[in-house]
Amino acid sequence: MQQRLRIAALAIAWMLVSSSGAAATTYSGTITAVLDTPVLSGAYLDVGTRQPVARDNASTARSAGIGTSSVAWGGADNKNGAPFAPSTLVFTGDSFTDVAPGQVFRLGTLTSFNGQSTPDSLIFGLTMHFSAGDGVTPLAAPVSIVSTLNGNTDRVADADVLVFGERALAAFEGAAVTAIVHGKIGDDGQLEVTSMSLAPGEADHGCLDEGKLADALPCASACGSVCTAISGTLVSPLCGSEQLPALLRGRIAEALHVLGEGAGARSERRARRSVRAAMKQLQRSARIARRAAAKGRISAACGEAIVGAVGNAGSEAEPLLRTR
Repeated sequence: MQQRLRIAALAIAWMLVSSSGAAATTYSGTITAVLDTPVLSGAYLDVGTRQPVARDNASTARSAGIGTSSVAWGGADNKNGAPFAPSTLVFTGDSFTDVAPGQVFRLGTLTSFNGQSTPDSLIFGLTMHFSAGDGVTPLAAPVSIVSTLNGNTDRVADADVLVFGERALAAFEGAAVTAIVHGKIGDDGQLEVTSMSLAPGEADHGCLDEGKLADALPCASACGSVCTAISGTLVSPLCGSEQLPALLRGRIAEALHVLGEGAGARSERRARRSVRAAMKQLQRSARIARRAAAKGRISAACGEAIVGAVGNAGSEAEPLLRTR
């Protein structure tokens, strides 16, 4: 009887030890990240063709915050000496509690801002070091930076892209986009990134693709070539050096603004809405131009040029607007 009791006691003790050991195989802490080792030579994408143009910026690149979780680069002075806003990349880590090996959880957010830079001020990549605290092996991962020379007609075509593994985060021109980073801790204690997703409400600011984007247009827009083609009919001075009335300039500028927003539309319904709104502004512009020409506020040739440009824009818009 005593022998049986000893065996039972040993079995209970073993189960308690095993249970406490299993419970201890979880992790708690805070994700942190450091961005360092800037890559100073590489290539940017040329305007229009999106062909890579090689650069060695070892002596000209501008960067700040290297060795922290918030890095800036570019932002060189423009022709008038005023500084451009630099591009930035910021990681904000999350805290986590009782995460089991193999369990996917949120690591934090990654925010990319697409600033303006001259080619000689660019950097072309960084290394991101993720840490999760004691007992977890840190992760070092390269981040490639694919910058695009701006054509100033399509903020999607002008997007800059961060390539992180097989994930590509594109920030539209002049916008900051935030993605949520997910990961897990392996059975061996190694931290790894498993996926990224756009944060809610970020679709107007950028997009997320799988695969290593380079010369491909990021996250193809439903408006695509239509928004670009309409904008192209308006970007050149329609009346040469002739000064347009403020109301007319404002209508055309508003149309270009709406088209820029529509260029990032991922659905045809939203793209049509943007193009329709832009065409209303342009049609009003044509009416204003006719009246201004009749009253001698602009030349007859200028009025005809604006009316003609609006007609061309309508032809470009027609295929999208008639789609149902």
